[in-house]
Amino acid sequence: MNRKSDLKNKVYTVKIDGVGSDGQGVGRLNDGFAVFVPNALPGETVSALIIKVKSNYCVGKLLEVVVPSDSRVKPDCPVALRCGGCSLLHCAYPFQLDLKQQIVEQAFGRIGKFADPPIARIIAGQPFRYRNKSIFPVSESDGLPQIGFYSKRSHTVVSVEDCLIEPEINSRVIKLIGGYIADSGISIYNENSHSGLLRHVLLRVGFATGEVMVCLVINGDGIPKPSLLIEQFINDIPGFSTMAINKNKSRTNVVLGDQTTTLYGSGVIHDYIGDLRFEISPVTFFQVNATQTKVLYDIVLEFASLTGAEVVIDAFCGIGTISLFLARFAKHVYGVEIVSESVLSAKRNAEANSIHNVTFYNEPAESWLPAFSQNIKSNPDIIVLDPPRKGCDVELLQAIGSLSLRKVIYVSCDMGTLARDTRRLADMGYVLMAVQPVDMFPQTSHVEAVVLLEHLGM
Repeated sequence: MNRKSDLKNKVYTVKIDGVGSDGQGVGRLNDGFAVFVPNALPGETVSALIIKVKSNYCVGKLLEVVVPSDSRVKPDCPVALRCGGCSLLHCAYPFQLDLKQQIVEQAFGRIGKFADPPIARIIAGQPFRYRNKSIFPVSESDGLPQIGFYSKRSHTVVSVEDCLIEPEINSRVIKLIGGYIADSGISIYNENSHSGLLRHVLLRVGFATGEVMVCLVINGDGIPKPSLLIEQFINDIPGFSTMAINKNKSRTNVVLGDQTTTLYGSGVIHDYIGDLRFEISPVTFFQVNATQTKVLYDIVLEFASLTGAEVVIDAFCGIGTISLFLARFAKHVYGVEIVSESVLSAKRNAEANSIHNVTFYNEPAESWLPAFSQNIKSNPDIIVLDPPRKGCDVELLQAIGSLSLRKVIYVSCDMGTLARDTRRLADMGYVLMAVQPVDMFPQTSHVEAVVLLEHLGM
């Protein structure tokens, strides 16, 4: 049967009984063919228009909720159905946690091939106003600037006056930027013609310090009337600490370019994780949920069970957050990170927190780790991994296997690559001891988890 001709553009009534990795509802057509329906919840019966057909599944557009779930709620956000950010805003928070628990369990079962993985109950967070970093694309529609977020599966910008998962100060900043666009005449970037100046607005807020950073991403070398904009921020935005421009002249979907220039302040803001203070620049990585980051790192510390005698490697160390968190209880921590600016920040953060038993290296982890014992003249006991969403290169995992470290602690926000890499480590002799999910991203389908693996032969 040619499913494309038989299914596409037809409407079906579907009973939703599962959840996909991106939070979509999952059901079956009459012949058992799987259908993914965004915005549908398990337990619901929905009417869906089939818009895409693949070899073993199809995707439906939700037309009507025929029988709603008791956990379905009306979103308070006026652009919830158009904005591509909060994919679970229509779902009561306790049920969001249930869905994310299923996403983690399915990943370790289907992708990791673990028969009975030791997955703990997900740790809840603050459902709203938790993000400390936001990137707003800027576009133009009918001659008017649009500052907000991309709509689902597109590059059409939906204007957002007040995002519920971000601090309230952000709405004041965006309103001020809108006024600046009108007053200065700054041109808006058009990605089709690669013309215009203002591409994105990046905001970072220190939740513990109240410091506010504004970075304008531009397709050029400077902005008109910068002193006017800075003066307005000084007068109108409490906590405003620094402003920068990031130059991105490439025809790309990557947000940030390679060159950042500070227009006002020091170029960084600061925030705390527990009692540790960190500097944060426009381009460095810092977890977006400061409150839950402390929870996450406490789990890493618990899994490490440090006595003060251990040598620890922190791969993908960024600005040294995990490194410094562990160094207070370890013999020595070695952090490795490919981004040079992050390594410089990590060194400054160590000095600022008076932590001296830590050393940082600006190298790719996969090439640095194999020579560790030879170069450092020490055998590591534990490695902590916190890679990008794509996970770890096979070369890095093989290096870990050859070192036979006692423990591997893996932090990830992508359950697919986490389960995949955990299986690869298990095949090298490591035993999966614990998986602890943490809700770092309420109102979205994303979830963070910490995995503990031990080499029982050590």
